[in-house]
Amino acid sequence: MTWAYVILGLLVLILIHELGHFTVARLVGAKATRFLVGFPPVALSFRRGETEYGIGLIPLGGYVRIVGMNRPLPEDVIVCQDAIEEIDLRRPEGQRDLLGPAAAQLKGAIATDASPAECQIAADRARLALDADQHLLHPKTYAETRKNLERLHDDLDRRAYWRLPVWKRIAIIIAGPGANVLAALVILTIFFWHGVPLQKPTTDVSAVSGTPALTAGLLPGDTITAVNGTNVNGDWKLVSEKVQASNGAPVALTVTRNGTTTTLPAVKPENVDGRWLIGFSFAQKPDGVRTASLPTAAANSAEWSWFVTKESITGLSRIVTTSDGHKQVSSIVGITATSEESVKSGSFLWMMGVISLALAIFNLLPFLPLDGGHIMVALAEKLRRGKPLSRVLIERISIVGIALVLVLFVIGLNNDISRFTGP
Repeated sequence: MTWAYVILGLLVLILIHELGHFTVARLVGAKATRFLVGFPPVALSFRRGETEYGIGLIPLGGYVRIVGMNRPLPEDVIVCQDAIEEIDLRRPEGQRDLLGPAAAQLKGAIATDASPAECQIAADRARLALDADQHLLHPKTYAETRKNLERLHDDLDRRAYWRLPVWKRIAIIIAGPGANVLAALVILTIFFWHGVPLQKPTTDVSAVSGTPALTAGLLPGDTITAVNGTNVNGDWKLVSEKVQASNGAPVALTVTRNGTTTTLPAVKPENVDGRWLIGFSFAQKPDGVRTASLPTAAANSAEWSWFVTKESITGLSRIVTTSDGHKQVSSIVGITATSEESVKSGSFLWMMGVISLALAIFNLLPFLPLDGGHIMVALAEKLRRGKPLSRVLIERISIVGIALVLVLFVIGLNNDISRFTGP
């Protein structure tokens, strides 16, 4: 059930992201024809105005269709080619060719950058010609061609995304990450206002990671009762102090395991940044909550959001500037596992707030198909005084961006597997 809460939380954050795009698209006058909770195919929907609202069968957050995300090109009319060839084979002798000339007219309108109305009239003529020859087409060919023509008709609309001023396009794109930032601020405010769960360290071992601890045979779940024969009386600070006082000399831990007290073999601590460490972490137990007034909670939310944002950006920069920076990357697997632990500790809202910020930051990375890439394309067009980048160039940039995203995912997944399976 814990996993269900985590997955639902992640999907809600993605839905909020898409809702941000959709809301601002409507506000700036773009044509948005579909908004789904989930992904197509559609299970249930209704239409209000020009927009279809509904529920998709694939529960992956949300889906928004803003028409004309890519500028139509003359070669896009090739969507009619299969239908034209099929009609030519079956057209009775003497019957006029309708779709061929209509498709050529549509191609010419796009090539000459005709007005939106002229382009859409040409697209309508192509659809009417296709309908007139429907009896000569295989049902699948007809359905696919008509669907493609309808999409092309929409993409030529005067309110299509590619026709909008650059500032409107940037506003639509940045609204997705912006919605996640706003969601993070709200979630973290509620977290601090409702109460921050406090944790108290114990002398129980929660995880073992260092060579000395592994050599000694220390295991998660052990309870440390003495260090070098001195009873620690459940005080984790005393355990730490005794290890530091050893100054690198061998340390023998006495532990209780499954009701049996055992003294483990003495091992030499490792010096890490001036501290002597055996290589384990203390388990913690709940120790009440700390609440705050709503204004204080909002201030804490803003302060921590800024801190998390700075740390996230610094962490991303370390991937390329340091040799071990990639070790901080995590995949959806690690995020989900960490979120599951936060549910158990009462910090689920905190984790959801941090993940919402992470979604915003990741989507603003400046390469396609992420939002940051779309913003860079819009700015490049602005610098070129309205001259758009070629479709071929955008597709090549997208391939590079997808490759980078996949590399980050593989690195994160490898890190997560290493964390789960141990050193």
